[in-house]
Amino acid sequence: MQNIDQTQVWDKIWSAEPSYHWDALSLAIYDALRKVSGDLKGKRVLEAGSGSGKISLCLAMDGADAVLADYSEAALGQSSLAFRRKGRTATFLREDIRQLSLADDEVDVCWNAGVLEHYEQEERTRIVAEMARVTRPGGRVVAFVPNARCLPYRLGKAYAEQTGAWAYGVEIPLASLREEFEAAGLEEIEESELAFETGLDFLDFLPERETLKTVIRQWAQGLEVEERALFPGYLIVASGKVKER
Repeated sequence: MQNIDQTQVWDKIWSAEPSYHWDALSLAIYDALRKVSGDLKGKRVLEAGSGSGKISLCLAMDGADAVLADYSEAALGQSSLAFRRKGRTATFLREDIRQLSLADDEVDVCWNAGVLEHYEQEERTRIVAEMARVTRPGGRVVAFVPNARCLPYRLGKAYAEQTGAWAYGVEIPLASLREEFEAAGLEEIEESELAFETGLDFLDFLPERETLKTVIRQWAQGLEVEERALFPGYLIVASGKVKER
C-alpha cells in the first residue's frame, strides 16, 4: 500500500465544527496519558497530529503549556477557536509532523492519538523518531492507535469500507508499536489496551447493530475484571522514554 496524502480527507472532516463534549474515549485517553506521563502542570506538551485539540485543551486547562501541530489548516482553525473560547493560550503549528520545526529537546512530553495508523511502518518510525527528537531526555513519547485485535472495530471498519461509508481514508489497524518505538531509539517501552466499549461503536456501521451492541455490552459488564482484560480494547497505548543523548 502506498502512502497517500490525506490532507484533503482531514480538511473535509475538520471543516465542520467538532464536538468538544468530554466523551468516554477522550477521558480514557486523557487518563492513560496522565498515567504514563505523570503530572503535566507546567510542562510543555506537544500533540503531534492534533486534530480537534480536545485533549490538549483539557491539558492546558490543567496547567500544561500546550503545543499543537497538524497539517490541516481546518483542524488548527477549529482547535484555535476552542482555546480562545475557553480563554486559554497555546502554540499552533501548521506543519508535517515528519519534519517538525521545533528544536531538539523542546518539549517534556510528545503524544498523539489516531495518527500513526494512517502511515506505513517506515513513516510511522520516522514520525516517532521526530517526536523523540523534540522531546527532552527523560521525557515521554506516547501514541494511541486502533487495535488490530479489537473485533468489533475490525468488523465495523470492514463493512464501512465495503459499503463506501468509511470517511477516514487509509487506516491500518496495528497490533503493536514496539518495533517503531525501538527503531526510534526509545527505552522503557510499555504497551497496554483501553476503551473496550468504544470499540462497540464501530458496530454502528452494521445493520441490526443495536441488538448486537446491547448483547455484547451486557455480557462484558457481567465479567470479572480479570476476565474482561482478556478481550482487547479499541486502542493500544504505547509509551517510551527518551534516552540521554
